[in-house]
Amino acid sequence: MASRRRPSKSSSPLDERQRKLLEEEENLQKRAQELHRVIEEAPKIKAEKERAMREELLTDRSTRAHHRLNSTIIADSRFDQLPGPSPRRTRRRPLKAERRQTFLFSCVLVVILAFLVIWLVSVSHWQWPG
Repeated sequence: MASRRRPSKSSSPLDERQRKLLEEEENLQKRAQELHRVIEEAPKIKAEKERAMREELLTDRSTRAHHRLNSTIIADSRFDQLPGPSPRRTRRRPLKAERRQTFLFSCVLVVILAFLVIWLVSVSHWQWPG
């Protein structure tokens, strides 16, 4: 009767390769289970985020409603549902008079700079002839 030989304690390259493949397979199975768990939890997380956003909007509206009670006009509620800053918080556009004043000031500075450059060129020409 022929007995099978037990593998020696020193592992062969094939045994080493098989061990690495088994470890890799276990890691991939763990990763797949983790991904399945994340996929199953995704709708719950999304619902929780939506609920939190809804609550935030409700609390935000309730704080704004307090200020509206004292107003004499009806507030525009078209932009209340939009995410981001409200239209009242946006940066003010400069008035036409302010834009004109800025343009004139810029033109005056350019003219002064032109005269300064011309004067410097004429002064430097007197000092270094030729």
